[in-house]
Amino acid sequence: MINSRTAALFVFLLAGLTALFSQAARKGAAGGSRDQESVTAVGKLEDQMRLAALKGDASWWVENLSDGYVETDFQGNVTNKAETIELQRSSALIYDILNLSERSVHTFNGDTIIITGKVTAEGTFHQKSFSGDFQITRVWVKQGLEWKLASSQTTRIAP
Repeated sequence: MINSRTAALFVFLLAGLTALFSQAARKGAAGGSRDQESVTAVGKLEDQMRLAALKGDASWWVENLSDGYVETDFQGNVTNKAETIELQRSSALIYDILNLSERSVHTFNGDTIIITGKVTAEGTFHQKSFSGDFQITRVWVKQGLEWKLASSQTTRIAP
């Protein structure tokens, strides 16, 4: 059986990968091309995160999570940056399928992007199969000249 901390880390990664499977979209007109540049930059980071997860490369998380990163998993467990990086460094989590079916991108004040979406995932966690549909919310913030993932929340969608 998966313990709460491990489940929380698993769900963070799942939520993080959800946004990786679609092209950037922009809601609202405020900010114009600056907003579009920001959405494009975050979209590239999300693509890189997906590849890193599939390859088991933890360095993406070391570089791109904010120091104050916090995640809430589908069970209500909260994890931080160090715990997320620890999971990525392990060989416990392997994804076989990650499919995004819905995604919205919202920009705020040029320094915050909120992504919501739905993901279907399959893989193994500690050699046990998992699959399911999840609703995610991710918050990206601009720190200096760089975008950092600040928060992620995941909710399992009932079958």
